[in-house]
Amino acid sequence: MSTWSEYCKPVAVLLTICVVVGLLLSGVNAMTAPTIAANEEAAANEAYFAALPEADAFTPLECGVDGVTAALRADNGAGYVITAQSRGYGGMVPAAVAFSREGEILNVVMMDNDETPGMGSKVADAGFIANFVGRAAQPLVLEDIDAISGATISSRAALNAVNLAIEAFHQITGGEAG
Repeated sequence: MSTWSEYCKPVAVLLTICVVVGLLLSGVNAMTAPTIAANEEAAANEAYFAALPEADAFTPLECGVDGVTAALRADNGAGYVITAQSRGYGGMVPAAVAFSREGEILNVVMMDNDETPGMGSKVADAGFIANFVGRAAQPLVLEDIDAISGATISSRAALNAVNLAIEAFHQITGGEAG
């Protein structure tokens, strides 16, 4: 058997297959990227309006707080929505936090996350969310809330996301509220 047949030909065939598959995957990614981006934006908008249903539309605001993915002001003056995320047990735990103009937490919507189903995913339950609603926009510690038993890491991640949103709220309002 020649060197070409034994060594070079299999390498050339595998290289050709890899190039063709890579080009196909790149093409599929290019075709689906706009749809994926539109779906992600729609999901984010849904979370914003779920957090602050009184809002008619939102204007994005500049925010330099690490972990904050969006800072928005309701165009009709209903308040602010800030989304922030913190690392939990299974990945990032994002939260959309709605604030009144005066600095009260109006609502918290926990967005899709990869926390353990049945345990860490309970950060999205109404009972856990109630820990934050109605509080002044002031930093909280784990002892201030009823953490989810068996899901302390997820509870802490949700708390950290809310605290990042609080920090961003103070930054964008200039510390005038709360």
